[in-house]
Amino acid sequence: MKKTIMLIATFGACLAAGAQDVEALLDKNENMPRPPASQAEMRMVITNKAGQSRTREISAWTQTKDGEFNKQMMTFTAPADVRDTRFLTVDWKDPAKADEQAIYIPALRKVRTIGAAGGDSKTGAFLGSDFSFADIGSLDRKYYDAKSAGKETLDGVACVKVEFTAKGNDAIANYGYSKVVKWLAADNATSRQTEFYDKNGKLIKRLVVSGTELVDGKYWQFKKMQMFNLVSGGNTVWEFITSKNLPSIADSYFTLRYLERGR
Repeated sequence: MKKTIMLIATFGACLAAGAQDVEALLDKNENMPRPPASQAEMRMVITNKAGQSRTREISAWTQTKDGEFNKQMMTFTAPADVRDTRFLTVDWKDPAKADEQAIYIPALRKVRTIGAAGGDSKTGAFLGSDFSFADIGSLDRKYYDAKSAGKETLDGVACVKVEFTAKGNDAIANYGYSKVVKWLAADNATSRQTEFYDKNGKLIKRLVVSGTELVDGKYWQFKKMQMFNLVSGGNTVWEFITSKNLPSIADSYFTLRYLERGR
């Protein structure tokens, strides 16, 4: 089973600070229940240092098969300059399979792969936001060592910190980070905050997740996340406007055909 560091929507059990307990925490993190399918309407607001903002509307679909994959298709619906841009990400659980990302840009009328040999870098900005393509997916833990970084209270919530350190230059080249630190809440096991460090060990971004709630009695889901770019002074808010879990969804949503044609 592939071990990954989910950067955007990570939910794991919160345990004591020993190395063995951290590994148990991460194992639960990677196997946290997810709905078999979902559909959501989202809004992304990108704000620069001067306070000028751009808003983007997104429709998204997900499909999960336990022990096999997590898939997501996003379609940008507004404004006009990004309308019909579509982004597909597939997180395979089989360690022999590389995760996949691909984007369709209407102006180019072609699909670009992300992270694959000959593809665009995962370290690039995701559609002009403060998220990178790597942030939308996951970091393969074979590239990172994990350890406890102690306990800390964030906004009144007791958390355990987990520090991921790159094992070598390949990790930094692939994902852009020499270190990632995550805060996991002790009471409900949810991710509260993540910090990202560049190749020189400088803190460059901070992700804050809010509005987390238990849905359908078993799925921890958040309502908003905000990425602060500590280098540019800008930030990006990504929030759910509506979201519903589904018993199933057609496989056709997660194909290159749908990526290119939107149907």
